[in-house]
Amino acid sequence: MTQRTIAPTRIPGIGELRLPVTRNDLLLLMVAFMQIGLGVETYLAHLISGSIKPGEMVPIVFGPTAGLLLLVALALRLRRRSIVLPSLMIIAVAVASVIVGIVGTAFHWDRVLPPQSVAGGLRWDWLVFAPPVVGPLSFAGVGLLAIVAVLEDTKPESGKLTLPGVITFNTPLPQTRQFLWLVAFGLYAATLSSFLDHGRTSFENIFVWTPVILGLFGSITTTVMAVYERHTKSDYLTYFWVMILMILLGVLGLGLHINADLPEGASNIVLERFVRGAPVMAPMLFALIGAFGLITMIGAETDEQSAKQTQPQEE
Repeated sequence: MTQRTIAPTRIPGIGELRLPVTRNDLLLLMVAFMQIGLGVETYLAHLISGSIKPGEMVPIVFGPTAGLLLLVALALRLRRRSIVLPSLMIIAVAVASVIVGIVGTAFHWDRVLPPQSVAGGLRWDWLVFAPPVVGPLSFAGVGLLAIVAVLEDTKPESGKLTLPGVITFNTPLPQTRQFLWLVAFGLYAATLSSFLDHGRTSFENIFVWTPVILGLFGSITTTVMAVYERHTKSDYLTYFWVMILMILLGVLGLGLHINADLPEGASNIVLERFVRGAPVMAPMLFALIGAFGLITMIGAETDEQSAKQTQPQEE
């Protein structure tokens, strides 16, 4: 029995790696696990009220269910025995995730906006202490990412994409730049969420500005990468280290939030503090988006590579 050879995959500015799966398959795999994580995180967040309402069970149940369905679809996709079925499964789950995110955001904003009987407009304290207004958008973000990732880049850097076994169509942006825009919007959302969450402390500690400043830096850097049509190896090398910074920011935030939730001078762990205190998993959003950003580099085209392909061959 012959072993399947794995061709090296080029990562601009970094080198070549031998990966058993494609960039899009890696993104879909991360989306699947992130859906499961979002369900768990939503469950912990909704425990703050003491009881979970039936409507609040929707994202809690949907997250793990969507993650498992994506894993099944991805397994079918990798085995290549069926192309149309896993593609349609992923699209269906992704669209449902977008709907869950939009509806959840609408419910959260309904809790923020003052009732008609109350004079005045939107108040800062209501915005800060209400349910996180950008939290449910994580479902919408990973749903959009899955929709783009299920498409195959028929002709790299041309915007011509294919839904395997269904349709081929043209888009205004190449797939890599579509991924970059989604990563940028994800970082903007994570930065805004961090700003609102830390607003509950009235920013008494100057260090709580760290994720806001660094998150904004990562967001702008990724936006610049998404705006420009052409990139060099140096551009991607810079982008690589910015995404590494986002991952480190998330891991550091996780450690600081855990430390904040641990009782001072006590030997035992109080689970209630982890539910009502600093949200433990919230900083990891930066790390996850940073990981998504790194994966978008796989197989990306650069000016140097395009120039070699367009040079006339010598006879």
